[in-house]
Amino acid sequence: MSRLPDGVTLRDATSEDLPAIAALRESVGWGVHEWALRAVIGEPSARCLVAADGNAQLIAVGSGIAYGPLGFVGNMVVAPDVQRRGLGSAILNGVIGFLEAAGCVRLELNATSEGRPLYERHGFHSTGTSATAEIPRGLSLTADPSLDVRVAAIADLEALGSYDRPRFGGDRRRILELLLADAGATVLAAATANELAGYACVRADGGRIGPFLADAPTVAETLLASAFDQAPDVERLRLNLPPGNEIGARWLRGLGVETVGWDGRMARGADVPKREETLYGMAVGALG
Repeated sequence: MSRLPDGVTLRDATSEDLPAIAALRESVGWGVHEWALRAVIGEPSARCLVAADGNAQLIAVGSGIAYGPLGFVGNMVVAPDVQRRGLGSAILNGVIGFLEAAGCVRLELNATSEGRPLYERHGFHSTGTSATAEIPRGLSLTADPSLDVRVAAIADLEALGSYDRPRFGGDRRRILELLLADAGATVLAAATANELAGYACVRADGGRIGPFLADAPTVAETLLASAFDQAPDVERLRLNLPPGNEIGARWLRGLGVETVGWDGRMARGADVPKREETLYGMAVGALG
């Protein structure tokens, strides 16, 4: 266990800490993603740890969320003036301990270049190159007329969870529940013959699409066309592909969309079964 600097305490975050956590994220150039922060604070399947100095000011944060055998680490931020004093290591140890106690055998995260050495010291390794893309409005998109695309509701939670679980590799029903109830998000479901073939979550406030899963490029293209319809004021949608998703990258290139390689995805532990060929886009880094 890493020793904390004198006067610094480590504790579980509460909803009252949201403004301070948001400020820490913004201090390193990250978006706030308040809905995602709420998903890891006070939830039985998640833990968010904060470090406070002697004046009760938050100076570091980190979180983890368990999806059965698969866990994600995120929100790892240490204020610049207190870095390299063991805070990141102490928080990461606490998060890892929580996730392993929750039954996670595989831990994944998205690392910055500055954070990579910390994660390597804790047994994480690169999982390969992923890709990001900014998808512009106005692409020539062909919707599959055999697909029924509609806005999903809370009544669709179990069906979405059952579809998502074998493809993602863990149980994300709680995240899906939050997204379905979030006024800032629109979840689109695509089905053929009453059987789900994909879904996508669109956030107009951040110009983002994800989670985004589809059984075939034709399904992905149909969902993408509907996503732009649902967000008429958004000119671009940001999409993050997981490592190794060549099907998704090839589909984007076929649409004329440039992808940018990124090697920040890291993991430790044996991988869990998942259908990565159907996974087109991640949610946010802290949630997978």
